[in-house]
Amino acid sequence: MPWTATPQRARRRRIVPGALDPALVVTDGDRRLLALCHDFPMTVLSSHIRQHRGALAVTYCAVVIENTFELLYPFAIGLAVDDLLDDAYRGLLVFVAVSLAHTAVAIARQWYDARSFNHLYADMASALVAEQRVQGVATTSVVARTALVAEYVDFLQVAVVAAITAAFAVVGSLIMLFVYDPQLGAVAAAVAIPVAVLNRRLVRRSSRIFRPLNDESELEVSTIDNGSPDEVRHHFKVIARHWIRLSDVEATSWGVVDLIGLGLSVFALVHVTRNAGEVGTIFAVIAYVWAYLGGFDQVPSVLQRVSNLGDIRRRLDAAAAGDDAEPTSPQD
Repeated sequence: MPWTATPQRARRRRIVPGALDPALVVTDGDRRLLALCHDFPMTVLSSHIRQHRGALAVTYCAVVIENTFELLYPFAIGLAVDDLLDDAYRGLLVFVAVSLAHTAVAIARQWYDARSFNHLYADMASALVAEQRVQGVATTSVVARTALVAEYVDFLQVAVVAAITAAFAVVGSLIMLFVYDPQLGAVAAAVAIPVAVLNRRLVRRSSRIFRPLNDESELEVSTIDNGSPDEVRHHFKVIARHWIRLSDVEATSWGVVDLIGLGLSVFALVHVTRNAGEVGTIFAVIAYVWAYLGGFDQVPSVLQRVSNLGDIRRRLDAAAAGDDAEPTSPQD
């Protein structure tokens, strides 16, 4: 089976406007690295994404190929079952071929990902550190911003792949359902409408929660350094409260979608068994229904990370531009 990374919870670090730090010495290497970054009239993030666009394209194309083979599993297994019941082995050979191809692509992609994304992070973090040194930003701020760079690269490596996987599970499975049973495919497509409405509501609510969460998180280092025990306790309670709200929003969305999926599953089971076909075909149809619903299960986490990505870009771009405004404590 394919490797599926689980989106990790985003964790913010303090972005502190730094005064000139004597320990931050601007070297000639820093200036040369900055010169490379300034070759492109774009943000520090966009410039490095552009430099590594070839590697990213290879990675995402490999993800598409990997998910294409994954999509063929129910078809290949169903074909193998029907052929084996007829004492034939053609379907089994198809299944073996699909499995071997899928495994080869998955291994090659993970091997390539480990190198390409770590090189991307190293380049972006090095350029950001060099630019922050030129601006005289304090070490605590530089460390915090390199953590944001790591989170941004993690989004490209994990969340984008998860989004592609979810898209294949939903769209690809829906196409296969139409191929096997147009009526069942139409019912499954209708189910996507309320799910899309729920996910849109999830994105809006998550965005409203992430803004005060990130604002509060930016105060973390100053609170730890200078705050009283009560202020530190209050700070972490506020952050915990925001994470709980995010979890509750996601759980509510997932629960409603799961109930909708239950209705589709019941309809599919009744419909397929009443229109009795070959055993392998019945298996493939049910497997595609579950893959379709499984894709919906992945969507809430991916959408929450997407809703938070814009804030990460804004903070890193502001840091690269030297726009360091002290965050104000959000109202609780």
